[in-house]
Amino acid sequence: MVRLKDIAARAGVSVMTVSKVMHDASDISAATKNRVRKLAEQMGYVPDSVAQGLRNRTTKLFGLMISSVTNPIFARMVLPIEERAHQMGYEVILAQSMNLPEREELVIRRLLSRRVDGLFLSPVYRLAPTAPIYDELLRRGTPTVLVGHRAPFCSQFVSIETDDLLASYSLTKHLVKLGHKRIAFLTGPPFAPYAQERLEGYCRALREAQIEWDYRLIFQATSTIYEGAKAALQ
Repeated sequence: MVRLKDIAARAGVSVMTVSKVMHDASDISAATKNRVRKLAEQMGYVPDSVAQGLRNRTTKLFGLMISSVTNPIFARMVLPIEERAHQMGYEVILAQSMNLPEREELVIRRLLSRRVDGLFLSPVYRLAPTAPIYDELLRRGTPTVLVGHRAPFCSQFVSIETDDLLASYSLTKHLVKLGHKRIAFLTGPPFAPYAQERLEGYCRALREAQIEWDYRLIFQATSTIYEGAKAALQ
């Protein structure tokens, strides 16, 4: 591993000078900076991000927890988050909860142990009004953004979510305009607010079109691709 003192010895300058070059200090000439940086690159020098993090109290790491990488919605979500983080000089640690509360807590704790500078979390929905791990995040003051739907146990956090009622309403209305009347609806967990909003949007569009909704066309699909495909075959 190439160290600062190795570069200093090769360049004929002090270790302090090399350190200042790496931090782009204003009291080092442009010529010296160019020479030292070029030499460092030739020698294969890679900055120690851990040491830098200890000095600056930042790791340049974000934690991103989603339910599963097999979910195409999350796959499309990861790309822009990672791209923007890259532009800002950050790396993203990706983890999956698999929609299991126990795994979710373990994932979050592991991300915290990596001293991430912030978290993007897709919460595992449950009926409980509180969740200890989210209460802990609030106490820690860890910058956290929810990507997906909020629930009572995490309502205090900033969230980025879709307007499910409007989306479902618009989709159903579009199908009605195309002349369809027997429109099936695949819904998520009945206790989940987002599933209830989607169902309401569907029913509202049918009511406005004076189409009586048929409960036999509503199928439980939970929140996985497998269950969705299974419901579609019905």
